[in-house]
Amino acid sequence: MLHSDEEIDRIIWEAIADSDVRSDFICYIIHNPNRAAHLDEARKKMMSASQQMAPAMKYLKAVMAIRDLAEKGDPCATFHMGKIYSLGIGVVRDVSQAVEWYEKAMELGEARAFGNLGWFYQEGTGVVKNPEKAFELLTQAGNDGVQSAKTASGTMLLQGEGCEKDVQEGIKRIEEAFEAGYLNAGNHLSDIYFEGKWVPKDIEKSHDWLEKVAEAGDEKSMAILGYRLVSGTHGKQDVADGLKWLQQAVDRKYHPAFLWFASLYRKGLGVPQDTGKMIALLQSGVEAGSPECAQALEQVLKERGAASNSPSTLQ
Repeated sequence: MLHSDEEIDRIIWEAIADSDVRSDFICYIIHNPNRAAHLDEARKKMMSASQQMAPAMKYLKAVMAIRDLAEKGDPCATFHMGKIYSLGIGVVRDVSQAVEWYEKAMELGEARAFGNLGWFYQEGTGVVKNPEKAFELLTQAGNDGVQSAKTASGTMLLQGEGCEKDVQEGIKRIEEAFEAGYLNAGNHLSDIYFEGKWVPKDIEKSHDWLEKVAEAGDEKSMAILGYRLVSGTHGKQDVADGLKWLQQAVDRKYHPAFLWFASLYRKGLGVPQDTGKMIALLQSGVEAGSPECAQALEQVLKERGAASNSPSTLQ
């Protein structure tokens, strides 16, 4: 019987669910199997675990179970063994072992292994750098439905990296990846049109692609789009629309949005300077669980305290 990512996720969670060791849940979060069902619960257990420094023994038990499936020829489990050694999740990072597992997974037809090994060849990670081999593997993965790999091969076509330069085909691949649901491809297209390096610079197209990603529900893109529209830093300004997008990102508890939103009121970019609104946004970020907002708020309050006690401000 072939196993799926959901089965890998189940194996890991059943092994660690009752653990009181923080590192077990850190490993699960880093591993993050596709469609992982327990990420929120893992984050809560990570924060409440009583043993903060103990090794991830229960996660390692899951790794042994996954290894057993891989050694029996399961494609998905074999891919995950490559991922485990590639990232060093609960084990000593060993890229040479990761390469071996990915090669086995490729032989078993695991499309993601083609993509991950393609990136290894592109960067020279654990193998001799080979752009042509990287392009071949990433193209194969993209053709088999790995949309991040299709985007990567499209970018290589734009640059002529490991292949003959073909801007039209490169853009086509990245657009196809977006249409197939890989939202980050839209962010790449936004950057491509803004930079104007491989295609004529087009601020409107850059904005439109970022807006498409935001409209598809990506909170990071909502926040970026909102900040750019309010501040006018990327050639287009629409304060009302920008504030709307930033508010949507904040409503979704995207932590950086609180900081970026607050910075606009601090600097007076596109909106009047307003210390009260800045502090309120940082406080909301703290309540949402953002340590960065807590640090920023502490710094702001220190600065205000120092200013109120300086001779120039005393009456």
